[in-house]
Order: sequence, then C-alpha cells, then structure tokens
Amino acid sequence: MRPRRPRIFYGWWVVIVSLIADGMKHGSFNRGFTVFYIPIEQDLGFTRTMLGLAEGLGRFMGGVQGPLMGYCTDRYGPRVMLAFGGLMSGVGFILLGYTGSFWYFLVIFVGFMSVGFRSGYNNASIAAVNNWFRRRRGLAMSVVSMGNGLGGASAYLVGLLIFAVGWRDACTVLGVAILAVVIPLSWFLRRAPEDMGQLPDGDSPEMLEEASAPAPAGRGDERPRRRVQFGEVDFTAREAMRTPSYWLLVMSTGFRNIVHAGASFLMAPLIMWFLEAGVPIEPGTATSRQHAIIAAGFVSAFSFTNMVFNPAMGWLGDRMNRRKLSALCMVSGALALGSLLTQSGEIWQLVLFVMLLALAESANPLNWAIMGDFFGRRAYATLRGWQHLPDQLASMWTAMWMGVIYDQTGSFYWALFPLVVLYICAAVGYWFLPPPRLPRRLQLQRDRELARRARAPRLAPEPGN
Repeated sequence: MRPRRPRIFYGWWVVIVSLIADGMKHGSFNRGFTVFYIPIEQDLGFTRTMLGLAEGLGRFMGGVQGPLMGYCTDRYGPRVMLAFGGLMSGVGFILLGYTGSFWYFLVIFVGFMSVGFRSGYNNASIAAVNNWFRRRRGLAMSVVSMGNGLGGASAYLVGLLIFAVGWRDACTVLGVAILAVVIPLSWFLRRAPEDMGQLPDGDSPEMLEEASAPAPAGRGDERPRRRVQFGEVDFTAREAMRTPSYWLLVMSTGFRNIVHAGASFLMAPLIMWFLEAGVPIEPGTATSRQHAIIAAGFVSAFSFTNMVFNPAMGWLGDRMNRRKLSALCMVSGALALGSLLTQSGEIWQLVLFVMLLALAESANPLNWAIMGDFFGRRAYATLRGWQHLPDQLASMWTAMWMGVIYDQTGSFYWALFPLVVLYICAAVGYWFLPPPRLPRRLQLQRDRELARRARAPRLAPEPGN
C-alpha cells in the first residue's frame, strides 16, 4: 500500500515559514532600516556618505561570503543557515542600540547585521523552495517574496516605534523579536520533499513519470519547458558556470540589484528630497518631521503594493516566458525613477513612483525561478552564492556614491540618471537571455532515458478499441 498523501503539501508550510522570515528581514533591515537613516544621522552626526559607506561595506561582506554561504546551504541545509542568520542579525540589532561612534556602528552593521541577514533568510528559504517546487516554482517563490512587501509595510510601524521610544530602544525591540521568531521557525524549514517521502509540488510518481515522458510529435518546445520545470536537468555548479546563460543571468541580476541597493536603502531620503520641490528644508522643523512621516507612509505603501504584485507576477511567470516578463518589469523601474526627475513635490507623482517601482521589484522571484528552471536543484544554493559575489561587489557602491552626490550638490537629481540607464540594461539582458545548452553528461543521460522509453513494451489495445 502507498502512503497517504497529506491534505496540505508540506512545501506550502516551507513557503509560509520562508514568508515570515523574509518579512522579518525586510521589516527590520532591507525596508525598515531606511526609517532609521535620518534619526541616526541627526543623533550621531553621521553624513550620508558615511552611512552609504557602511551599506557598501555590508554588501561587500555579503558578496565575499556568498559562495561560502551558498556551499554551506547545499551542504548543511537551509534550516541551519536560517538559524545562524537569525542569531547574528538579532544580536546585531541589540548591539546597534549602544552605538557611540562610527567605528562601532561599522563593526556591528557589517560584522553582525549584514553577515546575518545575507547568510540566512532569503538565501536559505529560496533554496528550500526551489527544492520543494518545480511546476509551481514561480508562484511559490513569489509568495515568499511577499515577505518583502509584508515587512516593508511595517516600516511605518517601525517609524512610529522610533518616534515613540527613540531609535536605540527600537533596535533592542527589533533584535529581541528576531531572536524570538526566526530561530524557532528555522526548525520547520526542511531541505527537500524526498526527505519526507514526498515529491516536488506534492505530485504522485505517476504524474512525474507522465511529465518526464518524451514529447509527442508536433508539440514543439512545450515538453522541454515542462521537463525543466520538473527538475530533471540538474547541473553541477561547475557545469552551470561554464555556460554563457549563467553569466548573462548574473549580469542582468547585477544591473537590477545595483539600482535596488540605492533605491531601497535611500528610499525615505529620496521621497523627502522629492517633497522639498527644490527648496531645502532645515532638519528638525515641523515641515521636516511631516515629510519624514509622509516618506515612511510611502515606503509602507510601496511595500504593500509590491506584496500584491508579487503573487500576480509569480502566477503569470508560471504561464508565460519569465525572461520577457522580467524585462518588462525593468522598464517599469526605469519609468519610476525617471518620474522623480521633475521634483515637483506632487503627491500623485509619488503614487505613480510607488506603483511602477513595486512592479519592477516584483521581478525578483522570477529571477530566482529562472535560475532553478535553467540549472535544477543539485547546486542551486551554491550557484546563488557565487552570483552574489559580483552582484554585491557592484552594488556595494550605490548608496555611497548617491550619498556623495547629495552631500556635494544638495540633490539626488544627477544620481537618478545612471539608475535609469542600469534598469534599461537589465531589461535588455533579461529579454535576450538564452536557455543553457546541456553539458555532455546530461545530454547522454537524456539520450539514454529516451532510448529506454523507446524500447519499453507498450500495452496491446483491448479488443474493440
């Protein structure tokens, strides 16, 4: 007798755990930390160049540790890496509340928070989801990426917490919350469905056999797409990194993340600059505080909109070409940042900015689904880790050079032009991204499988049929 299939496929529990962990990360760090930016700057006298340097060094650390953490995820499993990330980031936030100098801030921000947030969390959870899903990979990864919006939507609450108790006590509250939530949740992040006697997507062996069968004549390239989604093509890390497709994907992702590094970290200051409409406002005034609250509200609105767009993009990505869809999202991002160049201070333009940029950010899970489609499950985390190295080395400078431009000119105007160009370059890269050619080992493996199926005896038709 076959074991009964669970009513709820455990892969969806993996998605829920990943969603919560990702929400904690973005609510406190990726999206939430932009709300800490102004209070830390005013309290400690840091310049925007100094804070940009901290962000850049944090991304540098993420790039250097990327290959190692990717290997550790494949070797020890996502559960261990999520627990490690939760421990480092939670302790880092608590220690950050005791900052008295820039060097102390730099050590905690880079050595604890950046290491923790960029070693576990999304890096661990996306690798797990890639193992648990094949046909529904785009949707599952998009649901996890809703944590981006879920966490970012709480940026407004983080802002209220800072205004109520101060940024130092707010750091302590967030650190304790991370330790209390993320580490226990890591226990439920199982590595792969085979460890629990299941198959990806909750499929039965019969469904997997049918999807892996040779395509009937005249069906075009529909079957190869399904074969890739069912994960039969599992590249090793070395095989994948020998293909032009891997490096073109890395390049396109890098262009997108260079923009993301600046637009995400400096979103609240960007919105406040836009609201000034070319007339700088003295910090600490009633108008400045009002603009800070409006900026926090728009950061939350952006994140909520992104949370809505993510599953829609995942659903579309499972039904159409993910590369073309990603390219269209990059064009949306270029239009979003270009709309700020008017610096009109109009609220309706901020609404347009939020909508278009949220659509661009919703391409993030499509990117990781493309990597899974191209190269399978075997070395997925390792490939993501190596992708982080050039990605972070390129994006580590964005917040810093944007800060330098602002400190020198009092405006973000000239910083927006290169970001628009980079989004356009990413769109071109995704649009023309080719699937990888199979290495000889996998080509021979597929040929042997096709030959075996061709030799398999077929059942004779019943009389009268």
